Amino acid sequence: MKKVLTIGGATQDIYLHYHGADYFSITKKDYTKNYMIFESGEKIEVEKILYFTGGGSTNSAVSFKRMGFETNCFCQIGDDDAGKLILKDLKKENVDTSNIVTTKEHSSGTSFIIHSLKKERTIFAYRGANGFLKSKDIPYDKIKESDQIYITSLSHGSADFLPQISEFAHKNNVPIAINPGISQLAKGQSQLKNSLKFIDILIMNNSEAQTFMVTLIESEPRFKKVLESSQKTINIKNDNAEKPYLLQTPFLYENIYFSIRKFFREVLKMGPKIVVITNGANGVYVGTKDEIMFQPSIKTEIEDTLGAGDSFGSCFVASLMHNYSISESLINGIINSSSVIGKMGAKPGLLTHKQLKEKINKIKANKIQKFEPSKC
Repeated sequence: MKKVLTIGGATQDIYLHYHGADYFSITKKDYTKNYMIFESGEKIEVEKILYFTGGGSTNSAVSFKRMGFETNCFCQIGDDDAGKLILKDLKKENVDTSNIVTTKEHSSGTSFIIHSLKKERTIFAYRGANGFLKSKDIPYDKIKESDQIYITSLSHGSADFLPQISEFAHKNNVPIAINPGISQLAKGQSQLKNSLKFIDILIMNNSEAQTFMVTLIESEPRFKKVLESSQKTINIKNDNAEKPYLLQTPFLYENIYFSIRKFFREVLKMGPKIVVITNGANGVYVGTKDEIMFQPSIKTEIEDTLGAGDSFGSCFVASLMHNYSISESLINGIINSSSVIGKMGAKPGLLTHKQLKEKINKIKANKIQKFEPSKC
């Protein structure tokens, strides 16, 4: 059985469950943003509190395990009730927890989740122990014996270890996939950029890709020229969810428009063989040196979007490990993600390999669209 090591964060996810927060929208020239609102001094009656475990490392570990791989999880938790709950959940899934570090210096990471009336969510995230991994705790022996490394968000000081983990895995011929978080991209782009030459698969959502693009531009002015789009207008409306919206809509930064297609091209030059950008309800984009693929999302009754990225990315990589094609792996990841957002919590909806194959036969996914990089 192939072995997978997941690296990243672990949290206790606490849902404050009630009828939903009010919200309002601000529409500017090029975009619309929604904001939750709470009346100052208001006491909000919470209907119930729901407790789950989350964090990229634990979510992806459970996903890989359900997909049929021997899975080990490396992260750091506090010596507290939240940490014990995280361990209990992983052991219940038969995930190897022997490399999880418990510290008395910091509390376990905790997220507080509130939903709006339209089930959009806002998260108050306390990183806690996640941000304080130590070099001595990195499980180099476990990395060497793994068939796949899957790295999720490394927060605060923990992000500094990405280059050395990636280089060590690469030297030992262990493939690496990474799904970095937005805080890591905003504050530690140099670590990611310096690690890309060792990474095989890079997975981001649209917001993370834009953040990484901005940090590249700010760190090296040459990126402003190579990423600039020839298209100077933005198509705000996206009435047809089956259209490759990101390929048609340039990204605006400081009055300059930038191309996602060119972003694919430049990042692929840095080392990865596959670059993935997820875009929520619109679908998922995959870039390789030969083509760009777009797979529309599957219509799903949304209960909770937390964990959607982890479920897609881990299933996409797990499918490649099962020798599915990139196109098939893309569809598998979307099916797994749609299952997760149909339930509360990041783990309950994760599919086993058997369940995934059963759903593939039942779900009629929209046909994948393919584009030549120079023509899209």
